[in-house]
Amino acid sequence: MLRYFLSMTIVAFMVTACSKSDPATTLSFNPKDGEKRRYQMHSDTNISGETRYGKRSEQLNTVMLMDYEVKEKTDFYSVHIAPQYMQMKLPNGKFRSFEKLKSSGADKDKDIRAMMEAGFTADIDKDTHEMTNFIIHQESEKLRNKGFDPIQEILNDEFGRPGFVSDLEIKKGAEQIIEMKSPLPPVTVRVEEFTDTTVTLSASGNNGEAKVFGYAIMERNSGWTKRLTMVIDMPLPKQASASEGTVRMVTSIYPEDWMFGLNLDLLQHGEPMVLDNSDFQQKDTPKMASNEAVFASQGGELEFRNGRVSLSYFHPNVDFEAVGFIKISDLEVKDKNGESLAVPMHDNDALTYSSMRGDNVRTVADVFPLGWNEVVDNLKKMGSIEATLERYAVSHEIVELPVDKTGSSIEMQGATATLIPTDNEKVFDLKIASTKTAYFNTKVNGVSAGVIKYDKASQAPDWIKAGESRALAITKAGNYPITMQVSFMDGLPDFIKLKFTHYSDNKLAEKRVTFYDEDTLKHDTTLAPISNTLLFPPKKTQKNQRDLQFNTASLQALKPVSFARPQLYLTLTPEQATICDLQVTSDSKDSGSKLVMKENLEPDEFYYRASNLKMPRKTVYQLMTADGVQRYFYDQQVALKLSCKGEPSWQTQGITLGERNWMIPVESLLGEHWQDTHTDMPMSDFLRNYRFVDEKGRALVVLPKDSTRRSVDYFTTQLSEFITNDGFLRIGGQVDKVEKLVATGKPFTKSWSHQLPSMPDFDSLQEAG
Repeated sequence: MLRYFLSMTIVAFMVTACSKSDPATTLSFNPKDGEKRRYQMHSDTNISGETRYGKRSEQLNTVMLMDYEVKEKTDFYSVHIAPQYMQMKLPNGKFRSFEKLKSSGADKDKDIRAMMEAGFTADIDKDTHEMTNFIIHQESEKLRNKGFDPIQEILNDEFGRPGFVSDLEIKKGAEQIIEMKSPLPPVTVRVEEFTDTTVTLSASGNNGEAKVFGYAIMERNSGWTKRLTMVIDMPLPKQASASEGTVRMVTSIYPEDWMFGLNLDLLQHGEPMVLDNSDFQQKDTPKMASNEAVFASQGGELEFRNGRVSLSYFHPNVDFEAVGFIKISDLEVKDKNGESLAVPMHDNDALTYSSMRGDNVRTVADVFPLGWNEVVDNLKKMGSIEATLERYAVSHEIVELPVDKTGSSIEMQGATATLIPTDNEKVFDLKIASTKTAYFNTKVNGVSAGVIKYDKASQAPDWIKAGESRALAITKAGNYPITMQVSFMDGLPDFIKLKFTHYSDNKLAEKRVTFYDEDTLKHDTTLAPISNTLLFPPKKTQKNQRDLQFNTASLQALKPVSFARPQLYLTLTPEQATICDLQVTSDSKDSGSKLVMKENLEPDEFYYRASNLKMPRKTVYQLMTADGVQRYFYDQQVALKLSCKGEPSWQTQGITLGERNWMIPVESLLGEHWQDTHTDMPMSDFLRNYRFVDEKGRALVVLPKDSTRRSVDYFTTQLSEFITNDGFLRIGGQVDKVEKLVATGKPFTKSWSHQLPSMPDFDSLQEAG
């Protein structure tokens, strides 16, 4: 079944005819002698069928990096095919080019690796454009004797028919029919559109038993593929173990630097998002940060996951729009001792973005280990990766898009924004198309509201699923095309404002950086923090799950709240709670536990969702019994008394920060006898008295001395658990200054009286019900 799937990729991978005009008038596979290409290949296959054990479905995913090198002979092209990377996720396991199979499959694994490393050669006749020879340079007799070899079949079919399209005229609507192997239908290849450099083809076929649809974007003059996605739905082959069933296959070919992969699950559930129509001005766009600020971190983090190595470099204290465009190159893999290892890496374009937590801007790049034999052992020894980061200038500009009832459009550096009227005169579709170096932001000024939707392929037949349709649209556009449905409820304005971003080729700086694994970053205190981890979660405006809003205020404006319930709360800032003491008295005649105002962490939902190395932004006191069991009270008069030492203020401490400003001697804060006085101090109390801030004045976390701990709650740990054996606190970021909380001004007291409601008359309520 895989053979049918991958043979469709050749519909557009190598198309034929021999016109050498510029631009070509017929689609041509016209490679240059010595030309080399590398492509990413992604496939997603779903198999469902009825077996003797009942209904069953399986999924197979494959990612490959393939190298092609052309040698021109007198009568034919000799194309050497060298798989460099492969990852197959199978129903019962996985196969990876950089990992050996377990002992049970060692012999098969060895044969496959020898065959893949040696590569293959396809000879393509210049006149007939058919493959005249296919050479397996290291053929496995064992695999051949076993019959069907999926790897050989994949490669054979992919290059078995490079002449699928012969002399197809480059004219909109020009068609050619390709006969496929049963049960696949004949496929009609049609020219949808073309430019001076590319030709967009559609491929479709349906015989009632099997269906095919896809897009291929070709280089007009050379005939090489730029991008391709094909979808096939067909019955299970007769030789399959199931009596009946279907195979659904999606395959994509992308350029080697494609960043997005093929994630059908994500695309299938691409629900609309609310448009950000908040006001912005040109003055709100930050200027480009200095090279020193952007490249302040000395190192980065590497993480091995999902068959690839992810490299992350953080830009603490720098706004996203001030970073610029970052490229990564010249990768060198090293062991724990800093010695170079023979592990060639394929690097993709880097992506810079602001994290969801809002504490750091980071640049991330995925790199792939290449090879089949030596890479397996060397990758296990990997301790770090050195790479060069290059920074390029980026411009941000606010532009005006005229609004007209018949529609309008704007184009800048190849990126386009187009307003299209709909049946509702107050609603327009705003289509955004980007390039690799230019795009319009999804923030829009001048609209009442809007939603953002990922585009689907407009020509896709009904049997194509939503995720597949979005994948086809992405392939056709070469980016993630989106449509913003915007409304103008108060009439059409003269224009709307968009934010436009353009990456230039103006190189500003470069830096050689070492990326370390998580274990090294946790244990080696000599390494500077790669990012600034903030002590407090991001500010939020939404209410908590009980629809209660806990607001802080100045000490003078403070007052308790009950939310019309038999409860009582008082919300303070952490600073206010630290310098003030809250007491409660009541006229309760109960002989039960004493009533107290006790800190309740539950109202700060975000604290609980991110409690690891986080402190809540608010201190919420709630009336409860001392044991915390009872929290609802009736028919009581409660008096609160808040005694404060003064107004809270943070005071900078005269501590000299050396080169290792993330390591703070605890003695400089608490004195040389701190072990006698502060060892058992709750860590939450310490962090409300001292804070370590970065250049932006943001409080940073303190890391536990036991770096293997995965989850740390400051409210259940003591200060001693964060002090290293040599008496230092390790801070999670670059420290600009150390501050201590002090009280200023004169002490004062505030008092409140609150009457809790009467007990409801449940008998009356029941009768009323």
